[in-house]
Amino acid sequence: MLDVNAIDLHYGAAQALRGISLHAEVGKVTCVLGRNGVGKTSLLRALIGQHPVSAGSIQFDGADITRLATVERARRGIAYVPQGREIFPLLTVE
Repeated sequence: MLDVNAIDLHYGAAQALRGISLHAEVGKVTCVLGRNGVGKTSLLRALIGQHPVSAGSIQFDGADITRLATVERARRGIAYVPQGREIFPLLTVE
């Protein structure tokens, strides 16, 4: 469903992601874990198109979305809901 192939992401001269690849399959759980400052949010921003990648490619359902605008990715079902903003405060784990 989602294939990320060797993406790099820069904020000006600072490189936030270097050669990141991952594969997420339908019906399986894929987690991105790490301490603060290792690039988890930068990866998510790259996936939704909020920040363009400087190298590599992103494919979703077999289509290359690397250069698609954020709105086009949202239309395909790609979204990011950040934690800690009390967006769903009344939902339970169940």
